[in-house]
Amino acid sequence: MDERFKKIIACVTFAMTSFFISCGASFASDEEDPLLGVREGWAWPVVVIQPPEGWDSAPGTSIKHAMRTAEREVSLEREAIRGKEVTFMFSDISDVSELPARLKTWRAMNVSAIVTFAEARFNAALSELCRENGPSVLMSGGEEAGVYSPGGRPYKYLFALDLPYYARANAIAEAISATDPEAEAAVFTDILSAKLAHGAELSSRFLKTRGIDALNISSAAYRQDQFTPQIRELETAGVQFYVCWLDAMATLSIWQSLDRRNRDGTVFYSGTPRQILTDAEGTFLVDKDVLLERDEEGRHAIINKIRDAFDVIVDDPVISAKAYSIAKWVIEAYRVTGSGETSRIAGALEETENIPLMGEILSIDKNTHRPKSRKFGILRITGRVYESYGSVEVFSAETEESELTHPEKDGSITGGEIIDP
Repeated sequence: MDERFKKIIACVTFAMTSFFISCGASFASDEEDPLLGVREGWAWPVVVIQPPEGWDSAPGTSIKHAMRTAEREVSLEREAIRGKEVTFMFSDISDVSELPARLKTWRAMNVSAIVTFAEARFNAALSELCRENGPSVLMSGGEEAGVYSPGGRPYKYLFALDLPYYARANAIAEAISATDPEAEAAVFTDILSAKLAHGAELSSRFLKTRGIDALNISSAAYRQDQFTPQIRELETAGVQFYVCWLDAMATLSIWQSLDRRNRDGTVFYSGTPRQILTDAEGTFLVDKDVLLERDEEGRHAIINKIRDAFDVIVDDPVISAKAYSIAKWVIEAYRVTGSGETSRIAGALEETENIPLMGEILSIDKNTHRPKSRKFGILRITGRVYESYGSVEVFSAETEESELTHPEKDGSITGGEIIDP
């Protein structure tokens, strides 16, 4: 072969190799350095706060892959969002004391939205710093969050994917009225817990608005021996449903009092599933996440979506579904406004519609800054197992947010079973 021709081939080969190496480096940079698009001006930055387990945990990696999937869907669109994209920046902050300094940096970067998967107390501190002037804070949960201002309206810059804690009172009332609209109920609570007592008060109120007679019975949860004579009187009065805003042990005592008398009364527990209650055959409770956890079609859909994007199988499809949902919520706000201006993003967030969350399609209520409605699963203890027993829909406009559930207001929120069943 001619020596000159060999040199030409060598030069072309070197140039092509250099080109592909350069492209590979650029692609790696795109994946590993989320600030690239922000620095070059073609991406809006959104900060994401890590879950308590950290980013290297199963929830952490599941969140990352889901949000990166939503981010990639935008980048693959022909025009993206008016020529720009949204970049999620995964912050490793976990110390509340670092928040003021970090917020100063984020605001300087024109961050208009912060998504948080952190615990309630961290979210409370973040919300207090952002609720008046932004950026918007979107909580992946927010059951215990104080989204409302003292004036009875939601703070402009606070949002939550969950309905408030007391939505379970609405769900229980819906479940009972769907079972027997002419029933009579007794609502038990613990006089030592203001939080539980308020839940019982709401349960009585919601039951009565549905035409169900409800007696509110307050007692000290540690006096469990008193339930048998009380239940004897309630049975005589025709009560069929026993709603327990009590700890799991006291709820079990009420069930035992009924069981010993071979009565058909139905117990509803206001808390979350507990192993101690599995002996209480036929007891009901409502759960905000069970429909997601048991939605096999929805789980497969989010798993496949992420696998198609990154060729990985996530370990926690439920948290992935929530992360993808909240990512779509944020992206839609940027799509509507075509702007990174903090106030405009907040205005768009409160009116977003058609947000996918497994089998649900959510729309945000501007009067609550939460989804207009969420479905609660109904569980029934059968053979020591919590079996699915249908669902009820709860509307956020009908729920109540109380200061009793806010972490910054009530130090008892993370206490024992009596305080948080």
